[in-house]
Amino acid sequence: MYRKEVASTKRKATIKSRIILIMTVFALLIATLLSFFSYELISYFQRKTTIQATEFNLQLVSHIIEQDLMNLSVLAMTCSTNSSTNRMLNDYFNADQPSSMEAIHVFTSLQDDFRMNRSNGYVRRLIVTDNQDKFFQVDNSVSTSVPLTIHNINQLPGLTADATEEWARVIQDPLSLTKTIPFVMPIYGDNANRIGTVYLLANTSVITDKLKGYGLPAESKLLLTLGSQQYEIQGDQILPLSAEYKATPYEEETSSGSVTSLSWLEMSEGEKLISVSYPVRKGVTLSQTLSEKQFAPQFNLWLLLMLGVCVLVIASSGVITIYLTKTISLPVEKLKKRIDKIAQGNFLIDRNMEWNSELGDVGRGINRLSQDILTLMETRVADEKQRQELEYRMLQSQINPHFLYNTLNSIKWMATIQNATGIAEMTTSLSRLLRSIAKDGRKLVPLQEELSLLEDYFLIQKYRYGSNITMETAVHDEQLLSGLIPRFTLQPLAENAIFHGIEPRGHGYLRLSIERSGWNDIRITLEDNGIGISEEQIAEILAPGEQEPHQEPAAKGLLEGMGLRNVNDRLKLTFGEQYGLSIESVQDQYTKMFILLPYRTTE
Repeated sequence: MYRKEVASTKRKATIKSRIILIMTVFALLIATLLSFFSYELISYFQRKTTIQATEFNLQLVSHIIEQDLMNLSVLAMTCSTNSSTNRMLNDYFNADQPSSMEAIHVFTSLQDDFRMNRSNGYVRRLIVTDNQDKFFQVDNSVSTSVPLTIHNINQLPGLTADATEEWARVIQDPLSLTKTIPFVMPIYGDNANRIGTVYLLANTSVITDKLKGYGLPAESKLLLTLGSQQYEIQGDQILPLSAEYKATPYEEETSSGSVTSLSWLEMSEGEKLISVSYPVRKGVTLSQTLSEKQFAPQFNLWLLLMLGVCVLVIASSGVITIYLTKTISLPVEKLKKRIDKIAQGNFLIDRNMEWNSELGDVGRGINRLSQDILTLMETRVADEKQRQELEYRMLQSQINPHFLYNTLNSIKWMATIQNATGIAEMTTSLSRLLRSIAKDGRKLVPLQEELSLLEDYFLIQKYRYGSNITMETAVHDEQLLSGLIPRFTLQPLAENAIFHGIEPRGHGYLRLSIERSGWNDIRITLEDNGIGISEEQIAEILAPGEQEPHQEPAAKGLLEGMGLRNVNDRLKLTFGEQYGLSIESVQDQYTKMFILLPYRTTE
């Protein structure tokens, strides 16, 4: 016995050690996973926040740049479209020998448009020419520029008779030392004919001035796209990109704006950057690159924090293990001992196990179980005594049905000997009805057998009423007689028709019709020419309830309580709500009762 207890103690200690080990490993695993996921989560939100901040900054700067570019475009359009300056240019360029006064008027109008434009400070030079020998120029820095003449105007890049260009590149002004962005627009005259060209050189400061004070991280670059040309913005200079790159969609994050785009830039030296781009206007896009280093938190600090969390988890696991040992092991041991006592037959209630905890609920359940076992044992004893008493009384009151059948057969033969054929037929029919009620336990019977029972019942009623009642049966399809129907379905219908329809009138007939309905249903119609039933009575008969108002309480019928509602309920419970009994009646003329049931030959 002592050895068994020692072995049990060792097993318990081993289980407890395993539980502690599992809890510690589980806690460490959870701590590691939480640290990893929190690190990734912080990295994700830092990436998302950085991208959104970059997107907001680019959007703000782009809107300011867009306003200046739009103003410069409007300045060029005043010469090319329907305006006073455009009409003067049209007259001047189309004249064979224009006067000097016309030239002065055109130049004055051009200067007025130039001075009224809010962004004229960024215009290096504005040239309007007919692409032949006539031109006008508004120069913002005449002293630092070579004078424009008919001989050097062809040195301006892109100024041709068919030129159309919109902020598509950065060029060196050939007549000065200024870096500029050309904007070229055709001039249309009468009948939409091109009569010249507007050539506007905008200083690159139109873009770089807006980026002064822009907070650009050390690992980031500002890129500018003009048409198909790529540039890098460094301070107040716009320089061509020194290295080529390949752009691919960035799918790890989505931009908050509908026009902002994110992409990967794979540089030729192998560096991979994230690019946030915002379109300033058509052909002009401002981008900022972001390095993955900007998104990563300080790994060393995070590693120390994770180690601290692991140490804290291990210490907490030890404290929790000690606490669980004291609060669970002892109560479980007490519950085990109580179950052993119940197994030995001690069903007394122990209130000391009903602690204020989940284990206390188990203790209360064990006490209830003990009490229920006692109650069940007492109930079983009482039920056994009652069963024995009922069996004794049943034996005392039992009547041998064979004695009843033999007696009816004796009456039948005596009536036959005395030529009383009516008594013999009634006795035979009654004997068959009683045998079916007493010995046939089937719920469903073939329609043929149900018709036989109905004929036996009607034979008895015919001798009772004489020739005052008749019944006709019409079967349109003999195959339907093999279909199953609940026992005693037709007899209550005939009984109701005789007692409540024909008997008050004194005479009448019954017509029973069996035919196929639809594809696989049986329709049984029982018609009588009795006094009929009102609509209110029909509704009461077929409505759910305990009493049948149209069924007289007197025990006239063969089966007491087997009324029309009972028939309808049994049909619906057996075959479904789409089947059952329906009634059609006209008072003082006829009553038709319809039974709809499926054609089935097996239950």
